[in-house]
Amino acid sequence: MESIKATTILNDILQKLSLLTKEDELAQDIMEEEVQEEVIAAESEEAVEEVQEEVKEELNEEEVSEEVEAQEEESTELMEGYVKEEDFNKTISAMKAELDALKEAVKGEMQKYKSQKEELAKQVEELSAEPAAEPIKHSPESESKTLEFTTPKRPMKTIDRVFSRINN
Repeated sequence: MESIKATTILNDILQKLSLLTKEDELAQDIMEEEVQEEVIAAESEEAVEEVQEEVKEELNEEEVSEEVEAQEEESTELMEGYVKEEDFNKTISAMKAELDALKEAVKGEMQKYKSQKEELAKQVEELSAEPAAEPIKHSPESESKTLEFTTPKRPMKTIDRVFSRINN
């Protein structure tokens, strides 16, 4: 009965471990998406700077200043829908801190499960050392039951002789 409990507990542990590994995979996917977003934001900023430099070279200072102001207004209008680099970095650092906290919680749970697994292994060893059941011993009855059929004052018949031989 205890071995059934041990197997159910071990199955629960394996299920929880598989859930933890699935959570780790999801966290890695999220980190990859964030890195891709950061690369795209950096490339768009570089492209805006290159365009501004080209415009400055082609036009005079006055025209450049007017166009730069116009481009800055346009870029601010365009950038309203995007996340600023500072906000992005703050969010990333907060997510990293949260991820580290989750990793520590997972490590704590893993240690807990490992200690439970070790305890269960010790219990299994103890239970396997004991016999599964007590051996069955044959105990014959000390008194034999005999049926005596006696008939008073009559001559012995064949059946009476048979019963007397069986009983003796």
